[in-house]
Amino acid sequence: MTNSLIPAGMGTRLLAIVYDILIVFFISIVLTFIVQQIIIQSALVPLEQIQISAKESIPMIPTNSITSYVLKSFWPLIAYFYFAYYWTKRGQTPGMKVWKVKVVNQQGQLISWSQSLIRTITALFGLGLFVMPFNTQRLALQDIVSKTYLMIHE
Repeated sequence: MTNSLIPAGMGTRLLAIVYDILIVFFISIVLTFIVQQIIIQSALVPLEQIQISAKESIPMIPTNSITSYVLKSFWPLIAYFYFAYYWTKRGQTPGMKVWKVKVVNQQGQLISWSQSLIRTITALFGLGLFVMPFNTQRLALQDIVSKTYLMIHE
């Protein structure tokens, strides 16, 4: 671990993730809406499956339809690409930037796409944070397995 950086604590990690989850949720909803409209306009969904909102007069695919479930199944991929892009290109997501947190590899450099995939999988649902209280270096499971560090920097 690089000596000039301080490991991020649990509170800082949680604050950064709240920001990023809100951003990812917004992006997912907007992309789902856009793809839904493309599907509707392309007549890829039978007319009987389309609902028209009384207030906005916007055609929508019902939330309990198979098409809607398929579109929502892409949300984890959207989340992965959001985090992986920022981690591999800048070392920080927008939420991490606010809290001055950066993810780096063991050499203090930007992480790779494979490390970001390992981080994402092992960090699912925040379960990786339960390892932190038992680790003297304040590392979460995703840090240990992906050989990365979440550091506070100035």
